[in-house]
Amino acid sequence: MKQTNICRALLAALVLGGCLLLASCSQDTAVAPTAAETSATDIDGAFALAAEKGTTIDQQDGRTAPADLVSVDCFGQDMTFWPFTGAKLDGVPMDPVNLVFAGNADPLQIRAALLALDGDRSALGAPDAYPFNQVWTDALGGAVQSTYAADGGWLGSVIQLTLGDYEPLRFHLRLFRTRAFGPDNERYTLGAAHFEVLIPGTTDHQVLSWEVAKDIVVGDLMRSGLLNPAEHLRPTGQITPSPGFREIIPAVYNGLPDELIALIEGPAKPVTDPVPIGNGDGTAMMVYLAGATPVTPGTYTNSTTITFDQYVPRPYCSEGPGDWLYIAGPVVFQTSVSVDEFGTFNYEQGYTGDLFGIPVDIATGQPVGEAITAKVWGVQHGWLGFTGGRVGSFDKKMTHESGPQMQYLQLKIGEWDKAMYRGFERCLDGD
Repeated sequence: MKQTNICRALLAALVLGGCLLLASCSQDTAVAPTAAETSATDIDGAFALAAEKGTTIDQQDGRTAPADLVSVDCFGQDMTFWPFTGAKLDGVPMDPVNLVFAGNADPLQIRAALLALDGDRSALGAPDAYPFNQVWTDALGGAVQSTYAADGGWLGSVIQLTLGDYEPLRFHLRLFRTRAFGPDNERYTLGAAHFEVLIPGTTDHQVLSWEVAKDIVVGDLMRSGLLNPAEHLRPTGQITPSPGFREIIPAVYNGLPDELIALIEGPAKPVTDPVPIGNGDGTAMMVYLAGATPVTPGTYTNSTTITFDQYVPRPYCSEGPGDWLYIAGPVVFQTSVSVDEFGTFNYEQGYTGDLFGIPVDIATGQPVGEAITAKVWGVQHGWLGFTGGRVGSFDKKMTHESGPQMQYLQLKIGEWDKAMYRGFERCLDGD
């Protein structure tokens, strides 16, 4: 791993406590919707009604593998997989896969190993400051993503972990279990890690670095004592773009403190063009876990409220690049995770918000239309056990402006070659 990246955290941490408190966030007891409150019948009915009204449904059944699969020798096992994650099943890349785990590498075992660690990363050159002194927890508010492996087909991110709270900064790790087995019953799991910041006044994060996050995960697994760094760490060849993949928007980048920009090895401020997100040499790190941390039964819950207060491009039913809204209001996130005595992982997660919006001229910030209300609502649910697993998500956004406008998105991925995505937008005018 790049020790210099971790050491630069010493500089960044000096300012994180004040300069990056970018959004309002508070603990809240309000309950977001759960999977039990969203029946399959209701969802199916909504899609059927949209189809009856002539709405085009974007539907994918997971039968097509994405392009650009790569093959690597992972400690003697030939692994073929898509080196990216996606939001659908269409092969459009979202995040790079930058970790490949082998050995005692079921996602539940990786989760147990990381959750068992304390927040003292002084051995990695990291400071006693947020988020580098935090402990890993189950993620709150991470979207379900997909990837693909020759052994397993389409895979879903049942287990997601974060280091740090929803805001202002955190490390985020998604784990995807493949169906590959080694000669000694080794498991193989793909991982996608990133370092991100909450965009001010929104519920969305901006990724700042893929490389720094990969280093943190690898460093923590070294701290776990489950691997021999001389034998159990091995980079792949280049499998994703280098030195950057995707971009940081200037509005976010120019608000970062200089010390954080040094950590992610970015150009000096101010910038006028988007900045590539650092992806190092485009390799993934292969990690062999020779030992295992016991999977401990238990329950974890978390909730938070993020206050929306920002000008944003209209997120759906947009009439073009000049179609902007000012949006305000709270969005509540809640998650519940449990591991039973048999080692089966279950989780439910939801968010809900009643938002207020005004169409604006983004050049002047002045209103150009009547105020509208918007309802945003979503659920996730998944399980992972010895016999298999599955994960699903459903997101619904609704407004009414000269007629109802709505966006529905659904993703379902099972471990036994079952996957489905569907989504639609209805943008009606005056009926």
